[in-house]
Order: sequence, then C-alpha cells, then structure tokens
Amino acid sequence: MAINSNLSFLKEYIRNNRDTGSLVQDSAALVNALLKHAPFGSARLILEYGPASGAVTMEIIKRMDAKAVLICVEKNRHFYRELVKNVSGKDVFLVHDDAFRWVQHSAGTCGIRGGDVDCIISTLPCSSMDFEAFLRISVLPLLKEGGVFVQYMHTVSFFKGFRLRPILERHFAAVGSEFVLPNVPPTMVYTSSGVL
Repeated sequence: MAINSNLSFLKEYIRNNRDTGSLVQDSAALVNALLKHAPFGSARLILEYGPASGAVTMEIIKRMDAKAVLICVEKNRHFYRELVKNVSGKDVFLVHDDAFRWVQHSAGTCGIRGGDVDCIISTLPCSSMDFEAFLRISVLPLLKEGGVFVQYMHTVSFFKGFRLRPILERHFAAVGSEFVLPNVPPTMVYTSSGVL
C-alpha cells in the first residue's frame, strides 16, 4: 500500500504540485507528531482537511473515541476516490470539496454549525494558499472554545519566506511547534488552541 500511495502522490504532485504539496505520503513519525496533542479522549467531532492517501485519517480512526465523528474534506478527485475505496467507518464521512468552499456549501449538510468542532487537523499545503483566509473561513468559525487546530508546513516553504507562527499567534492564545526530521521533506507541525 505504501508504494502505491507514494506513486499516487508522485503522479498527483507532477500533475498539480500546488494542491498536492508533497512527493510522497507522510511518514509514521510525522503522523504521530500531528496527532499526539489532539484531544482524542474528549473530542466528539474531528475535522480533517486534505486527507490525501489517508495515512493520517487511518490513524485518527484508530485513536478517536467510539462516540466521535470524523469528517474528511478532500479536493483532489483521485485521492477522494482512493479514500472512498480504502477508508470506512460508521462515523467517518468523506467530503469531495475545497476547504475554502465547503464551509458555506456542505458543512451544514454534515450537521456542522459554528463552534461545533473539537479538533481540526490540516495537512493542506499552506505555502500555496492564503493561510490567513483559510483560518478565517475554514477553521476559526468551526472550532469550539478550547478546540485544537493542528497544521503542518513542509520546510521547503521556509525557503520561500513563509512563516505560520506569527499568523497563528494572532488568532490563538497558545501555539506549540515540533520539527519532524524523518519525513520527505522535513516538516514543522504547529498545534494551536485557545481561539482569541
């Protein structure tokens, strides 16, 4: 499965690197760093942006509480079809939509209202989007008071002068970060809580 997933990533990256953002799927070390501060014990509604091949999604499903619901929003048609084939669960819902549009178009049909989501995990390539707009439109309105937002950024974005921490600190009371070297490319994981 890992070889097939990596071939899918490479193919999609070549086709559209702005939306795919990585040549290969996330490493186990990165998946663990993304999820280790997620409130799986108490979270009842978890939202994942950009599940791609489902490496993070599968681990969320393993860790989330039996009463929790997971909603995954994937824009890429190829990855969405693969998710439909490979990811299942009675409380797992897959949405084929853009993270910027889905809040207005589909969130209501998924039963999500403002302030409902306990945890949002995003692996979207933030160097190729307006990250502040993403926060305003697709993250902040949905997070519960005390909710947790996790976002990663590949280190290649650093060389473009892109920084997430100052943006996150404008919107969250607490912002933590962890550098994950065993990943291609190495990646910074930001965990934020306490919406201001």
